[in-house]
Amino acid sequence: MNFFGTSSGLNGLLTDGREFLAVVRLARPDALWLLLLLPLLGLLNRWAVRRRKHAVATIGRPAAVAGQLTHPRPPRRWFGFTYPLAWGLLVLGIAGPRWGKSDEPGVAVGRDVVIVIDVSRSMLAEDMADPRAKSRWEGARAGALDLLGAMARRGGNRVGVIVFASKPKVICPLTTDYKHARAVLEDINGKLPPPECKAGADPNITSGTRFGSALIAAVDTHDVRFTGSQDIFFISDGDDPDESDREWVRGANAARAANIPVYTVGVGHPTKVTVPEVDSEAADPFGTKLQEELLEQIARETSGDYVASRTSSPKLGEFFHNRIEGQKSRTIVGEDQVPQPKERYPWFLAPALGLFLVGWLRGR
Repeated sequence: MNFFGTSSGLNGLLTDGREFLAVVRLARPDALWLLLLLPLLGLLNRWAVRRRKHAVATIGRPAAVAGQLTHPRPPRRWFGFTYPLAWGLLVLGIAGPRWGKSDEPGVAVGRDVVIVIDVSRSMLAEDMADPRAKSRWEGARAGALDLLGAMARRGGNRVGVIVFASKPKVICPLTTDYKHARAVLEDINGKLPPPECKAGADPNITSGTRFGSALIAAVDTHDVRFTGSQDIFFISDGDDPDESDREWVRGANAARAANIPVYTVGVGHPTKVTVPEVDSEAADPFGTKLQEELLEQIARETSGDYVASRTSSPKLGEFFHNRIEGQKSRTIVGEDQVPQPKERYPWFLAPALGLFLVGWLRGR
């Protein structure tokens, strides 16, 4: 007899379980490391039990000593699971599980991050080591998605996305709607950048890569009310065909004046020159490599950091968690914000305390 009725019923149950786990977020996932203490606590408990038995044996035979007790306790082996289960629930509660929607719509506590991705022609170069992201723009997109994942796990952070070449284009204003932001990032295609990113007939644009205008657009995308809780991630190969006008300085000055650090991320090979495959037949072939000096200078000028990803896909989620997540947060309350997942830690802490109480009463 099939307990679940049919195999499709079991598959449905497993699917529902996976979907549930996919929407659960942990505010403090590092707390799960405390579960590793459980085996150690178990060993200490066994050692304490043996010490107690040894102490009883010095008085007399255990059976005889037990018979002298006024109210001998019947053995209940299931009580032995109270402390381990209580510890597990306590750790899960400390980790801050969240799911569902909060009853307080529009409450967002976190930081504002604008991701700027270079989609100029040099980003077509395929010198990345990741077989799933061979070109630089694919590596940049993978790093942005990794960053978004880290921001979404905590919740409350807002993210915006800008792509640029000769001109910048805001493709996602600041939002807490991570599903929308992920869809926008996944749609980025370096081979088909937005037409708005091209120079067109503008005679004032002398290069296909304008860092300064992209940084200014990122600063303008930020909300002036939340100075001190804002960041810019600038992912590029640093290759500007026309550096003579030092156009990037205007962008760095704008970010510094707004007190917004720029975390530059370098993608591409730093020594090997690669010739990108450009679809346009009219485009002349050219060689390109990662120009780290410019990216390092932008980060230094804006009190940010340079992340030397080079030929590896950027691990920006880990960087955000270690370097930025613990910094000053801002709070937004408004109907225009997406409701955040609801805190569920009482569901774990309450039974944990109850089990600890049961274990303590058992030991009296």
